[in-house]
Parts: sequence; C-alpha cells; structure tokens
Amino acid sequence: MKNISLVLLLFIVFTNTYSQTNYYISPTGDNSNLGTSISLPWKTIQYAADNVLAGDTINIMAGTYNEKVDVNISGSIDNYITFRNYENDISIISGSNLPAYQYLMKIEDRDYICVSGIKFQDYQQLDALGIIVINSSNITIENNEFTNIDYSSTALGQTPNDTQNSQPIIVFGRDAANPISNLLIKGNRIHDCEVGWSECISVNGNIDGFEISHNQVYDNTNIGIVAIGHEGECATEALDQARNGLIHHNLVYNNPGAYTECAGIYIDGAAYVTVENNISYSNNFGIEVGCENNGNASNDPSANHILVRNNLVYNNTFTGIALGGYNYPTTGKVEYTTIENNTCFNNDTGNNYQGEIMVTYTENSTVENNIFYTNNPDKVLISLENTATTLAFNYNLYYVSSGENDIVVTWNGAEYNTFSDFKSNTSQDANSIFSDPLFSNTTLLNLDIHIPSNSPAVNAGNPNFQTTTGLDIDNESRINDNRVDLGCDEYFVSSYIKRPKETEILNIYPNPTKGHFKLDKLPFSNKIILTDVSGRIVYEQVNVTQNDYIDISHLKKGIYFLKVQANKNKFGKIIKE
Repeated sequence: MKNISLVLLLFIVFTNTYSQTNYYISPTGDNSNLGTSISLPWKTIQYAADNVLAGDTINIMAGTYNEKVDVNISGSIDNYITFRNYENDISIISGSNLPAYQYLMKIEDRDYICVSGIKFQDYQQLDALGIIVINSSNITIENNEFTNIDYSSTALGQTPNDTQNSQPIIVFGRDAANPISNLLIKGNRIHDCEVGWSECISVNGNIDGFEISHNQVYDNTNIGIVAIGHEGECATEALDQARNGLIHHNLVYNNPGAYTECAGIYIDGAAYVTVENNISYSNNFGIEVGCENNGNASNDPSANHILVRNNLVYNNTFTGIALGGYNYPTTGKVEYTTIENNTCFNNDTGNNYQGEIMVTYTENSTVENNIFYTNNPDKVLISLENTATTLAFNYNLYYVSSGENDIVVTWNGAEYNTFSDFKSNTSQDANSIFSDPLFSNTTLLNLDIHIPSNSPAVNAGNPNFQTTTGLDIDNESRINDNRVDLGCDEYFVSSYIKRPKETEILNIYPNPTKGHFKLDKLPFSNKIILTDVSGRIVYEQVNVTQNDYIDISHLKKGIYFLKVQANKNKFGKIIKE
C-alpha cells in the first residue's frame, strides 16, 4: 500500500511539473512541425501563442512576421512564458499589412508573460498599438525596439487632431477586483514614432506595482513616459490610478510636441511614484507632475505622494520641471510631492517665460536640494502661479550668469528681479544660495554636470536629509561627507583624482560589429557613454551588465569611443560596420 501511495505521489508531482520546452519560429517554418528544434520550426508566432505551456520559451528566428499576436496562454509564478528573439537575431513583428484599430501584440487577462528582444515596427494606422496589456499581472516587456508605430502613414510633419493616436506600449488596468501588479517595462528602445496626442510608454488605471526603467525614448512626437490616474479606465474611481511605481534610469530626449506642450516623463494623476536617476532633455517639459482630470465637490482627484529626485533635466523647450494642476479646479491638483536633488540646466529654450521650474496649483509639497541654472535670454528661474501656501522651497542653488541682481522669478502675479527681493517677499528659500555650481562643462554637446570639490553645491543641502534615500546620477551614495550636496551629482574625490589616471581598456565583442555588442567584466553600477569622433555623445545607458547586448544598430557606420563610468573608469574603441 505504501508503494502504491509513493507511485501515486510521484505521478502527481511529475504531471504538475512544467516541461519548460524551447520552441522555434521561422518565416520558413511550418505549423505542422513539432517546433522543438531549429530544423523543424513553427511558422507563426500566433501558433505558438495558442499552443505552448507555462515555462516554455518561444525563440523567434530572424525575419519579418506580418501578423498580430494574441497571447492566449498564461505562465505561472516560477514558469513564465517567454517570447524572445533567437540568440542575436533581428526578429521583427510588422504591422505593414494590418488595418486600423489593431495591435502587434495583445496580452489580456493573462499572467506571467515575458516579451524580450523583439522589434515591433511599421504599423502606421489610426490607433496603431505596439504591445497592449490589459488586466494582466507579472508581465515583463524588456529589451525590445519599437519604431514607426504611427497614427498614419502620412503622419510625418503633419498636425494631428486629438483623435489621431498611436501607442508603442500601453497598459490598462480595468478590473477593479484585480489590480495589475509586478509590471516591468525595462531596457526598451522607442524611437521615430508619430504618436499623435498619445504617449510612447503609458500605464493607466488600476495598476498597483510597476517599474519603468532603463528605456531609451527618443525622436518621437509627444509624451515619452506617463503614469496616469483618474481617466476612467477603471470603473471604481478610488482604484482608477497607477500607483506604487518606480520610473528610473530612463534616457528620454527629443520628443517635442509641435502641436501640444508635453513632457519627457509625465506623472498625470498617479500616486506613490518615485521618478529618479533619469536624463530628460530636448523635450517640451523635462519632467512634469500634474493631474489633468478635473475635481468637483464630491471628487477632488490629484497626483499625490510623488518623489522626483536625482534627475538631470536640460535643454527642454518650455521648462525643466513642471509641478501642479495647471488650471485647478478645472483640472486636478498635485499634493504631497517632493522635488529634490535634481539638476535643471538651460531649460526654457523657447523663451516661454517658464524658467527652470514651473509651479501651478500644489499643496503640501517641497522643492529642495536642487540646482536651477538658467541660460535663457529672459533669465527666468521660477514661474509660479495659483498655488497654495503649503509649498516650501529651500536649500536650492540658483544661477544666472548675469548675476543675482538680474534675474526673473514670477510668483503669484508678482515679478522679482533680484534674488534677495525674491526671498524676502515670498519667505521662500531661506537657506538657498545664488552661485555658480562650477559644472565641469556647460557646453551642450559635451555637457558634464559633475561638481568639483570647491563647488558651492557641496555639503549645502538640507542637514536633515536622510542618508538612506536614493543614489546620485552616477549611482553613488547620496552623502559622501557630512551633508548632502545639491543637484543630481554627489561630489566624490574618486571621481576626480583617479579619473584621469584610469585607462583600463574594455573587452568589446564582437568588434567590429554590425549593431550589437557586449562588454566583459563590468562593475555593478556603471554608466555607458558612447561618443563619435567629434566628441558628441550618441548613446548613454546605465547599469549595463556583461550579459546585456548593447544595440547601436541605429548609428551610422564609423568609429566610436566608449567609456564606462564607474569607480574605475574603462575605455574602448568600437567600429560599427
């Protein structure tokens, strides 16, 4: 009897153990094949999406797949279903044959799915979607590329109306009983998309727990990254809000809205979100915290408990950081938000009188330990209107080359032209300073906002700053001495004394490359900087590991110089064929 019980137990264990099988897809395959070998692959991704089991991996071989994919299976907690490119193949899902109002991939009411290393492109129709996720948890979208996801094939150079949209990555939480959780959008590259009045990466509705990190979003035509609340996606109003999220280490640039003011990174009515260690430049706004949806007597929606820290924001058209409900109470408001240790440089390039930071209706919020350095001809540092008295500015550094007696701060209808007048009349910034932070290089093509030991920003932050919160823009400790520095960079002696002496050569392979390469023996915290022969930065990424492929397929053929910024810098030269 004991033997029979043991056999039965083993049968139950084995029948509940997932196979974790590798399947292969090829444009030259056949769906009647077994699909379990390279020599006998399936033909379509959709066939795999209908037939694999939890724990299986779908390896998509090189080629273009003109199909839309509905993911019709779920994985399990230890057995994700993975859709990925095979090895280093360029595996493309194309929408060139799709009509309007469709998608390249949809994950709805499915869990434990990973999509990695696939190129989504050439879907140019009204409401074109790259990947759409609805009511699905434990979803990973990583290391993919999205390009030419456009609202129309003739969108380039046109001005859309507010019904003309497309979205490379969109996530909707619509189920009040089951919020989306454990959502990861990481390491994707989104570029050259005409998204109309929509966004490149968007999380919206009942989403409780998300991370958007290490993405590159550039050369698009509207908002880069957005977390949204109060838009009606979830019928239960109290749950209709993306929350408990982390947006970090993204590179977002050149996403201007010629027909609307938009942000590189936007918090629109979300809650409990940290936005940190991002670089946002050449957008309309660098980073915006707002709430578009209106309040009324029974409902007063807001973006709340937002922390924006350790970001570099520069060269944006309207302002560096925008904070507040821009037309409250017609719109919602912002409350319980902290803007700390950011560096804003050379924003308001369009001379819109909005300065380095623009504030509208905000309650119970703090702006401290930041550097605001302006170069705009109007010399505007701060633009503030219609805001509550529960907003506190302090321990910031301001600078205009014309001096502290030739500035512009607009504050609730008044304009102040000297730093002392601004402080005395507003009772703000009591411990803030006006001084040149002595950045290493203020030339835009070679911008280097690291501060030297004699910078007035060193040890000038709030003495009550908590040492356990966050890392600086180089992923170094936020306090190096007794007190936090101002801006996104914390001065470290090692960054300056040792840097010129370290010439360790990187191991780059393959080199030459046609577009993808790896680096060997990388430190855990690093920043990859690639420059062309003129010294112009053409690629940046943080926290690359030796298992990550770096994609420079978008760069022209030629010679490039590579630097890994860490405690011990490394250098190399790479040839792009």
